[in-house]
Amino acid sequence: MPGTFDILETMNNKSLETMSRLTHCITAINEWSGPALTQYGQERVELGGPVVGRWLAKIANYLTNELAADLFGAGEPTPTRIYTTLQPWQDALWQIAARAMGWEVLDTRRPLPGDLFVTNTLGSEASDALDAGAHVLAQPPQYLSFAWDGPLDGALDSLAEIATQPDALVVDTPPLLLQARDEALAGTRPSAPVQGRRVALLWDVRTGAGQVLDQWMQGRSVVVIDPHAVSPDKLPHILTTEDADGGLVTYQR
Repeated sequence: MPGTFDILETMNNKSLETMSRLTHCITAINEWSGPALTQYGQERVELGGPVVGRWLAKIANYLTNELAADLFGAGEPTPTRIYTTLQPWQDALWQIAARAMGWEVLDTRRPLPGDLFVTNTLGSEASDALDAGAHVLAQPPQYLSFAWDGPLDGALDSLAEIATQPDALVVDTPPLLLQARDEALAGTRPSAPVQGRRVALLWDVRTGAGQVLDQWMQGRSVVVIDPHAVSPDKLPHILTTEDADGGLVTYQR
């Protein structure tokens, strides 16, 4: 039966030049039988290829059908900007889907009407966003959560919103995947040639999603390690346990 190491063979059939849309990326990842994304952080989370594909599709559908469409011609601000404070695995999925659909991922926290803020914590930042007229989605940090546990205070339950979306893409995807990757990497690139089929990345809030997408587009499964939750002395054990034959990949300018 095919396993994790079929990833490169699958992806090599789709060169970077032809993988220009989120549709292409999801199609390829859906064929992976092993893990596509594993997180070591507040908890260990592992997502197989089809699970990643469903998340990306649902988010893209939601952003396009629920937020970016002016259904009644009311002339309200059309959201095209997003910012997040999430667990690394959640951040990667939201940012990759958003950038690939033409959304701008904000570094600064100055919300405008129509912006989207997706967060694990409903505090002052969420209140400021709501006061500014932004949309706020509250998403639990735990992987096995089914709904937000607690008052929403004007925000929406992210998992409930996403759950209503189809598992497959039902929206057109622009040819922006390469651009999305390059913008997310913000001028960084691997510090050395990358080998292997599975690599580890130290999560970086600014460029982490770009690093994940970059490795996916080259056919590699990714282990994301949150340096704020995992001590450096744990890295060798994680690399061995996760069979990360490509080792720890670092990016630099």
